[in-house]
Amino acid sequence: MGSYHYKNGSVTTHVKTQFLTPMITYVVNLVFKFTLSKATKSHEHISIKYKLQGETKTSTSYLACERDEDDGWWMCELYQFASDHRVVVLEILFDSFNGSYTYIEVEGIEFRPLEKEDEKLDMQSISDSDANWEAKLPTDYGDIITWSKNHMQWTTKKEAYSILCRGFLINDGNEWFSCDKNGKKCHMLSARLTCIHGRRYPYWLSVPESRFGEALQLAVWRLSIKGKIQSKLVSSETTYATYLVYKLPKDESMFKAPLKVNDIEHLGSDWYIYLVSPQTPVIRPKVDQNTHNPLSRPKIKGLPQQRNDGWMEVQIWEFHIQNAITTKNMLINLHLTHCGDNIPLGLIIQGIEFRPI
Repeated sequence: MGSYHYKNGSVTTHVKTQFLTPMITYVVNLVFKFTLSKATKSHEHISIKYKLQGETKTSTSYLACERDEDDGWWMCELYQFASDHRVVVLEILFDSFNGSYTYIEVEGIEFRPLEKEDEKLDMQSISDSDANWEAKLPTDYGDIITWSKNHMQWTTKKEAYSILCRGFLINDGNEWFSCDKNGKKCHMLSARLTCIHGRRYPYWLSVPESRFGEALQLAVWRLSIKGKIQSKLVSSETTYATYLVYKLPKDESMFKAPLKVNDIEHLGSDWYIYLVSPQTPVIRPKVDQNTHNPLSRPKIKGLPQQRNDGWMEVQIWEFHIQNAITTKNMLINLHLTHCGDNIPLGLIIQGIEFRPI
């Protein structure tokens, strides 16, 4: 058993599936090491292009992740393979890779059973007594409701809880405040408060379905996110995820490559996100059943999700609040760089949202 040093150009691998369990879906990974330079993060940009023998469509695996074992090997997802009782020979043609690494040392092709996430059910119920509903409210809920841009009326703790869960505009309509089902504080900053872009005159759209009635559309690609997180708008002893809330233009093809996120406040700290879900090809028992709709997604936080309000969101940052009373206001300062060949245009941004995780 050896390894192969791959720099660029075409190379073909031949893989037999005779040792796989029937009726199981496997993830097909390329396993390799970076050479001549050392990867320092849990995910790295590689952009390796490949296709099956006989196919005309080339696929791209943009990110590599560390293998579970602490052995220095990395892997990137190529396919998902639906196994049956037959032995299949897969000929995979690799065309090139465009990462920042000169060579990679290939160990081989690995088949792993596809992991499925367990469904979580919320079996909690609350009685209608004020004492039970008050336990779900932040201690300063009375003051919070007065922040609303519009006058809010409530007579019971249940009504106050309902108001906070629905949310409302604050700060002259530039921020949105709400609470989650456990009474933890959530809030959202509008794009007008947070997005720095490469145009002297920003292009603002009137968007009725936006919480703020407007959204920012990027006419050039330069996106930095800078804003202030007020300590009174977050809960103590809570870890928060920060989400970019956005919509894609009709042509999503420019957004397939990941974005690299740099934390300007903590230099050297960066990671990757997607605005469009990666489309891993699925190899099925019959060739005419092959598809590019994945059965699951790579295990990274920066994957987009569809929201109930029609917008998309993707996690871009994370922070922890130990004591909201003594904590000073926090700063978020991120710069997003596109890793693809084409410059993406037309992204519509509503704002960034902070929610407990």
